[in-house]
Amino acid sequence: MLELDGLHAADFAPLLHGNFRIKLGNHSLELELVEVNESQRKRPTETRAPFSLLFKGAPNPLLPQHMYRIEQETLGAMDLFIVPVRADQSGCYYEAIFN
Repeated sequence: MLELDGLHAADFAPLLHGNFRIKLGNHSLELELVEVNESQRKRPTETRAPFSLLFKGAPNPLLPQHMYRIEQETLGAMDLFIVPVRADQSGCYYEAIFN
């Protein structure tokens, strides 16, 4: 499984609008990476600037905030804590924050 400590916003930028898969028991859900946002404020003690990822999924089901196993073809599998941040007719949006 992928170690999250070594990841940076630049690792996700080429994957923008690409698909990520959440494993939910015997089935999975597809999410699209729609935003990669890097903070411009990196503290001297930090090894990387904080960043966030915004994913878009189907309108249903709405996933509760939780730690999910997420897989991506290039990066592999990782455990991310995602939080639903908004929903509209086109889908549900989830955020993952890397500090």
